[in-house]
Order: sequence, then structure tokens, then C-alpha cells
Amino acid sequence: MKYSSWADPSQFKTDPAHIQQLLRSPAFTLGSLEGYLQKIEDATGEDFSVLREFSGNALVFQSGSQHLESRKLIARFFSEQSMGQWRGLLDESISECLDQLQAAREPDLMRDFVTPLFLSMITRIVGFRDDGSGQLYPLLVQAQRVSEPMLALRDLRAINKAVISLLDALPEFDDLQSEAPETLLAYFKRKRDAAPDAINLRSLALALVLAANTTAQTLGFGLYGLLTGDASLWSDAARPDWVEIGLDRFLSLYPSTLTLVRIATTDIEVGGCPYAKGEGAVIDVVAANARLRAAGECGQSGRSLSFGSGAHKCPGEKLARLMIGAAVPALARRFPKLALHKDLAQFRSTPMIQTPVALPCEPGGQSRRLSARLCEVKDIETAREIVNNDKDFSPPVMEPHLRALAAAKGQDLSQAIRIARNAMFFMSGERHAAARRAVAECLGGNRLAVWHGLIDEQIERAVDGLMGSAKPDLIHDFADPLFRNVTKPIFGLATCDDARFDALAPRLQDVLEPWLPLRELLRLQEVFDELLELMLVPEVPKKRETGGSLLASMLAADLPDFDTEDIKALVLVLYGASFNLSHTLGNVLHWLLIQPPEDRREIAEPHWIEGNLERLISLCASPKFIYRMTRRPVALGPLELTENDTARLQLLSINRGVSTGHLAFGHGLHHCVGAALTRLLLRRAIPALFRRLPTISLVPQAHVYHEMSQTVALARLPCRFTKSTPSDQKTI
Repeated sequence: MKYSSWADPSQFKTDPAHIQQLLRSPAFTLGSLEGYLQKIEDATGEDFSVLREFSGNALVFQSGSQHLESRKLIARFFSEQSMGQWRGLLDESISECLDQLQAAREPDLMRDFVTPLFLSMITRIVGFRDDGSGQLYPLLVQAQRVSEPMLALRDLRAINKAVISLLDALPEFDDLQSEAPETLLAYFKRKRDAAPDAINLRSLALALVLAANTTAQTLGFGLYGLLTGDASLWSDAARPDWVEIGLDRFLSLYPSTLTLVRIATTDIEVGGCPYAKGEGAVIDVVAANARLRAAGECGQSGRSLSFGSGAHKCPGEKLARLMIGAAVPALARRFPKLALHKDLAQFRSTPMIQTPVALPCEPGGQSRRLSARLCEVKDIETAREIVNNDKDFSPPVMEPHLRALAAAKGQDLSQAIRIARNAMFFMSGERHAAARRAVAECLGGNRLAVWHGLIDEQIERAVDGLMGSAKPDLIHDFADPLFRNVTKPIFGLATCDDARFDALAPRLQDVLEPWLPLRELLRLQEVFDELLELMLVPEVPKKRETGGSLLASMLAADLPDFDTEDIKALVLVLYGASFNLSHTLGNVLHWLLIQPPEDRREIAEPHWIEGNLERLISLCASPKFIYRMTRRPVALGPLELTENDTARLQLLSINRGVSTGHLAFGHGLHHCVGAALTRLLLRRAIPALFRRLPTISLVPQAHVYHEMSQTVALARLPCRFTKSTPSDQKTI
């Protein structure tokens, strides 16, 4: 097997019936790691004797009578009845890990819940020694890579070293103490006289530990899936009957195993498909599970491939079901408002597995004071009270702040002051109201119909660009160019150097953050100066015309207290804020493509997006915060705010579970003036993309987020699809 075997997913095996035949056929194995290691030793002089012996005792590499004897030996220990004896300890461990998560200063579901829970259970069940150094789990993760095919020499050295360290952490049989329930090592000690001489029981125990880590990986990946989905998934997980109604679907939807590999040991035909000796078959677990769900077979005995099938079906299924079935509901009940910082999640992904390594989260969703002048609001009730209360709250008062800062520091901040003066999210009063009326004349929902032709043309052009890309990426090749080619004409942003303007413009997004440090303000001024210089001022019509650009329309509006430079600045700041349109589109596409296929069957139909638009926006809108300042002291539940305090409304928690009435676009006097354009583009772009590319899917966990403090924004979203031509079908 070579890594090129995973280059063409269209060749993966997805038919459940065919896969069952493959996995149950004795003519297919994973291959021999021992033989591969022996060849490397002969060629390099390396010593992999420990790793060779270990792999020979790992179920995944065994076949024939040795594999059968090993499975017979462990069957009773991993039975449902035997695993049930650990339920009391499991509940205690879950409670301890929930307390750890709640007490964490920067809580992370993997670091503070999933990993410690797995270690707590597996060390007790197996009889491991954990010295508390924090090295045990990294060693397990490193050693688990032993099942990956075609490992490089440097990887084998690291795995060999990890296996040696882990074997040292296993106590010798003579050192074991009797305890109840009986540990795996104690069980092996009792059975060792009956075990075949060819089986090294300590190596077998370690191999089972490594295999069991898929339980932790699946739990983590499943939590990511639940917490990026509708809030109803999380509330359902807290139900007393979730194990009966939801566990099988959870295991089907969120397997950490992406693919299984089997290699033919002889020329053979399976289900009418011939395989040559040495030929590999890559089994797509995710796609096969989807086909089983589509057939209504999810949850039936043997009808999910998440634990494999046949002779090599995972022996730890009962342990996985016990642990996941107890952990998910307990977490959902303890933290019903738990929300995930999805842009901070980190994954480890190979062609064979996907698993999160970091899942930063907000466990409780309680509003609280963060500092002497800053309160963070996380509940929808308080947030709505704030955005509806213009008597006690205002936007951040940036212009007086910057004037005072310029005087105190002796710096020229005149351009920063112009930015703040003309940024609508910092404005208030009649000047703000006049600007909103003028902008609405161009960007209001009923005014955008004149741009439908341009939008549809640019959507088709963006899909063409995506299809023509050598390495298609939904951000670089679709969302970003579509955003630029739609918004720049609508805003009237003609420039004397488009390439330079487009390179600088993303830095305008920094304007969204109030109270920037002086160094950042000075940098932003330089960017703003250059962008204003690049802008071409259109000929101003004698009167406002329907269908004109925003800049031309605003210049013709003859607004009081706005000169030409003010209007240029206002349009430029709005353009910087409108990058959220592109980011939201990217976030929506990512979210849609990680959903089960059965949940998006009609996605190419306009009625689907109409019925789901607000839900998508509440889940995927890119802004992280809304800011308001107190005009006078005010009490909001447990929060006591003094005059000039800043309330930072955290949309991650506020919009969780809210579709109708979400605050993704703000509310009231400061409702986003670009909301109608965002909705319009989503309505038209999403069905068009999926009509043109119905087979589109993501490269698993290859997405990358920008590091942005105010915005959830994808930098990369690699995808793949089948492009049909008259003569063939090609996977991109």
C-alpha cells in the first residue's frame, strides 16, 4: 500500500454488502508489519525487535489460528457483563472530569474531559501505572500510529520508543495486586497457563489499550459534531433515553476511523469484483455508514462499520458503548449551554483517522465581569435587553477616546479619528440615523433587485473558477472571489490598482475591534491612508439614481456633516465590515458539508435554503462579539455595570440554539446594514453551487481558520468533487 491509494476517493469501497464480504474474507488482511520491520532492520541495522514482537501480538496484524486464539482469550473480559462491572467507577470518573472541566481557566473538552476520562478508565481497567507526568497519553497516541501503512523510518523509531516506554509502564504479573473489578492484566495472569505460548500477554494488553484509544477519539469527534450542530442535538443528548434513541446514530455519524484497509493475499473475486494478489482495498467507513442510514439499517446488529466487521471487528465495542453512552448525557446535563469555539478546534487527521486534539469551549454560558471595565454577556435574555436599550447603552464612544489618546501621547491620530467618526458601528445620534437612511437606499432588501444579474453571473463565474482549480478550495476559489466581484461594484469601489487594494483591504477588518492599542492604530492609519488614495471618486450624479453604487449614491445624497472624505471613509469601513459576508458564506459551506448527507438532500433547491437560512446564519455568522457602553449605571441580573463600562456580547453562546431572533446582525438602530446583501448572496450562491457540484465534499479536517479576535473566518476549505465530461469522470 502507498499513500497514493487514498488519492482518489471515488475508488474507495462504499457498498456495505461488498465491504462485509471483504472484511469477512480470510483472503484479505491488513498486512504484516513484522515482515516490513525485518526488511528495514536488514537494510539499516536498526533494532526494532520490541516493536516486531509487539506487532505480532496486536490483533490487527494477526490472522489465522493465532488471531482466533487471541480473540477467544479476551472474549470474556470484554463481554457486556464484564464491562458492566466498571459502571460505578466510570460514573465516578465522569463526575471528577466534569468538575475538572468546570474549574478549568480556559476549558478544553479534550484536555479537561475526554482525555482524563479515558486515562482514568483505561489505566484502571488494564492495570496501567500512570506516573502523573502527563506523558502517558502522548505515548499512547504515538504508539497508536503503528497501524498506519508505509510508515517512514523516523516514524517507526518514534513508535518503537513509545512502545518500549509503555511496556515499561505495565506492571509485571508478579507485582499485581488483587482488586475488584479484575483488571485485564490480572485476568491475563489468571489465564496465562491456558494461553498459547505464541502470545505475549503484556504486548497483547498494550495493543488493546492502543485500540481502545479510538473510543476517546470517537467521543471527542462526536462531541465536536454535536456541538457544531443544532442546539437540539445537545438538548437531546441530555435525555434519559439518549443511549436507546441516539447512541447508534452517534456512533454511525462520528467514527474517528475514516478508512479501513485490506490487502488481498491471493487472486480472488469478491461480489463479482476481481482482486489481484497484493492489491489493496480502501474501505470508506463514513460513506458506508451513510448508505446504511439511508437504507434504514443504522443501529441494527452488525449494520454499522464504526467498529469494523468480520474476524477483525473491534473487541472493545462494549467498552466504547458503555463509556460514550455514559459520558455524553452526563456532559449534556451538567452543561446544557455548552458552546464550542469551533475556530480554535484542532485536529489530527490522516487518510485513516480523524480526531480532535483540542476543543476549547464555553461550558456554562454565564454572563460575568472580566475586568474592571469589561463585562461579557453570554445569555440571550441579557443580550436582547442591552441591544434594545438605547437609553442606557450606546456603541463604543471611540471618537472622544481617540482624541484624548492623541493628546495624551502626542500622536497624530487624525485618520484614526476619521475612521471612528465614520464607522457606523461606532456612530450614534442624528448623524448615524442620516447615514443609515442613505445606506438603506442602496443596500436595503428591496433595493438590491437591480444587482441580481451581477450576483448570478459572478456566482457562475466563481463555480467555474472552483472547478478549474488544480487544488480546489471553497474559500480561495469560491467565497473570496465571489465576495470581491459582487461587493466592489455594489459599493462603487473602483481603484487605480485593484491588486494592491485587494491585498490591503482585509486589514480593514481590524476596525471592528474597539480600544486597539496605539501601535495597531498607527498601523491601521497607514493602511487606511493608502486605501483612500487608491479609491477612484466617481462622477457625482446631479440626483440620486436607483441602481447606482453605494459610493456614488452617498456622494449625491448631500448628507449634512459629511464631506467627500467622510463618505469615502464610511464606504471603505463598510467594505471592511462586509468581509463578514465572505466569512459567513465560508462558514456555512463548511457546516453544510460536515452534515450527514441525508440532512441535505434538497440543498440545491431554493425552497431548502429559504427554510433553513436563519438557522444557518445563527450557527455560522462570522462576528464573535457586539459591543455596547453604558451611558449610566445599570443592573442586569447579576451584573452591576457602572457608567462607561463596556458590555461585550459573546455571540457564540448568545446565538446557540436561536434561529428566529438571533443577534448575528445585531438589532435595532445598529442592525447590520449589510444583512440584506448577506442573505441575498447566501440564498443564491448555495443552491447554485450544489446544483453545479452535487458530489462536492470536504477533504477531512483540512480546513484552517484565520487567527482573528473578532471574527470566525476560514482561511482554507479544501474540497473535492467529481467533474463529469462526455468521455470520462474525473475526481478533482
